[in-house]
Amino acid sequence: MWQSALASSISTSREWLRAVLQSIRASWWAVTKQTYGRIGTAGYATVWVSYPIFQLSVAGLIYRGARADLLAYAVVGVAASTFVFNAQYYIGQILDEEREAGTLAGLFLAPCPRLSWLTGFALGGLTDTVVAASLAVVFGALAFGVRFHPNYPALALSALLFLASLWGLGFVFSAIGLVIKKSNDLSNLLSPFLTLLGGIFYPISLLPIWLQIPAHALPIGYGVQAMASASLHGAGIEALAPQLIPLTVFAVVLPWLGIQTFAWLERGVRERGELDLY
Repeated sequence: MWQSALASSISTSREWLRAVLQSIRASWWAVTKQTYGRIGTAGYATVWVSYPIFQLSVAGLIYRGARADLLAYAVVGVAASTFVFNAQYYIGQILDEEREAGTLAGLFLAPCPRLSWLTGFALGGLTDTVVAASLAVVFGALAFGVRFHPNYPALALSALLFLASLWGLGFVFSAIGLVIKKSNDLSNLLSPFLTLLGGIFYPISLLPIWLQIPAHALPIGYGVQAMASASLHGAGIEALAPQLIPLTVFAVVLPWLGIQTFAWLERGVRERGELDLY
């Protein structure tokens, strides 16, 4: 009997996993078609190509000749900022568009985990983000002569923890944006603060003390510093412990917080019986 129950449990788990993967794939494909169909492949590519080049050109004018070390850091920071940009805007903007189209309530009522289609939405921008980040690295090497000496295990671990942290942070931003019904406006408001306190162009360890305090409450500066040290100077995992330890905490806590934020949002909607809150 217990073998039959175990087999049934395994079968149910497989069906659940299959449904989750199908939901991720469907939401990823839907948002990809919608994005490229709206402005065209060429127009969309232009946006993502110009973004890192413009930012690095500004950094080059500021640092070149005077602070070559900070210019090299900024190349890594700008590459990382493309993922920050994705976390800030991508999911929230999509949910805003679904709400305006009147389809968001149905999306929340779909018989699949919320995390599955949210993850699919996030993956919809991953290809463009990877291309933009790679372009920033190539442009930095060709235009400014930045040389990389990567420690691949340390870089891979740093990038993984950084992306997990942003994944959760993006869900938190998106849930708050749904509550106020202005995700894009919220992202525009937060963007300059995240750029400054996230250490995109300037390590947070060099910020004034009064700015370091809020900067340490974000995962961005830890992630950028770890990836810069690992890719530019070959720093190993042990040497990166001051950045990787807090980054690991963020990588665990923020996805959980993102899930809980959406659960809180949904509970509020169900209690009020107001699907329009979405």
